[in-house]
Amino acid sequence: MDKEVLIQKYLQGTLNQEEEALLQEYIEKDTSFADDIPFYEELNYAFAKADYDTTKTQLRSFYKEERRSTWRKWSIAATFLILIGLSSVWYLKSTSSTESLYAQYFEPYKNIVQPIVRGEAVKTTKELAFKAYDEQNYKKAIVHFDDLLSATSEPIIEFYKANAQLQLGETETAILTLESRIKKTDTMYAEAQWYLALSYLKLNDKKKAETYLKSLLQTNIPFKSNEAQLLLDQL
Repeated sequence: MDKEVLIQKYLQGTLNQEEEALLQEYIEKDTSFADDIPFYEELNYAFAKADYDTTKTQLRSFYKEERRSTWRKWSIAATFLILIGLSSVWYLKSTSSTESLYAQYFEPYKNIVQPIVRGEAVKTTKELAFKAYDEQNYKKAIVHFDDLLSATSEPIIEFYKANAQLQLGETETAILTLESRIKKTDTMYAEAQWYLALSYLKLNDKKKAETYLKSLLQTNIPFKSNEAQLLLDQL
């Protein structure tokens, strides 16, 4: 996980156990990263205040007190000061960024089509595709998925292909796959709405994300319904 996203989730108090362990590992192994934590804690504290003058004074004090801080940290604080100076009334809402929300909610859909049993020979293209998918070899999985789709169009294969594309960071391609290949009558329609919502969230398109979350809830299928409502409330 990107260190900036990890710090952001730490400041928001949304780290899970795995992420907490990763944060602790970074702190122990990277002294520069560990030294940055107090700076961001103070910066976050300052921005949590609604009072304009107090926040501005605190941010300026950071420049005097943190002489050994990196240029990158100063550039972040300087940007915030510029934004503050644009308005005489400033207020920062404590909301999660779309990037951190995506990181919080996204996980690839589990392989329920072709479970691979250890020790058994993998022979068919479908078995090869899902073996690669389970092993997180998503590029190889997509190659095999395309081989399957060249023979016949299967929405469920398109769905897993889109999941693999998301794992590779091919968000716009995954959106195209899900929007053009998964129809309302398909069994994976509700699941596709969830991953479309997350895809648009990653692209910082909140309106589209909200549209697909509402579409998921309208299916009355329990898949991710609680998460969808919670995510809607956070947007």
